[in-house]
Amino acid sequence: MPVRPAHTRLGRRVSDLQLIQRAPAVIADLTEILDRRLAEEQRDDERLRMLRETTNQITRTANDAIQAYRRARAAVGAELEMSDGDWPQARKMSIQLDSARQDVLMALERTSHRYSWAQPWPPGDAASVQVDSNQVLSAPVAAAIPEG
Repeated sequence: MPVRPAHTRLGRRVSDLQLIQRAPAVIADLTEILDRRLAEEQRDDERLRMLRETTNQITRTANDAIQAYRRARAAVGAELEMSDGDWPQARKMSIQLDSARQDVLMALERTSHRYSWAQPWPPGDAASVQVDSNQVLSAPVAAAIPEG
């Protein structure tokens, strides 16, 4: 089996890096859209429904970024272990991944403080929150994104 050039091995993960880099903008867009919708809605029940819906979309975006980060981080690690690895490119991608990861975490942190009118989760309930019939959130999203 022929050995693939190093740039090809890492090149397959560029789309993952791009997905992670786009996630903060997607999160910001979702919160901006929610803000506009909330400004037009007076009913508390409807406002909470909108917040829940947007939270689910943000969670999906963050989860996609987490999975992309794991794939890309694994590719970087594999590249660094190979005798014919493109180490400078792997290090460059590692730096870009760390930066993109930090940007996602900052976007999530900013978003988590935007809606002070929504009551926080009661103490003790934060470890496991039922979002809908198919999804249970646990521990903070940031903990799910391992550091490089």
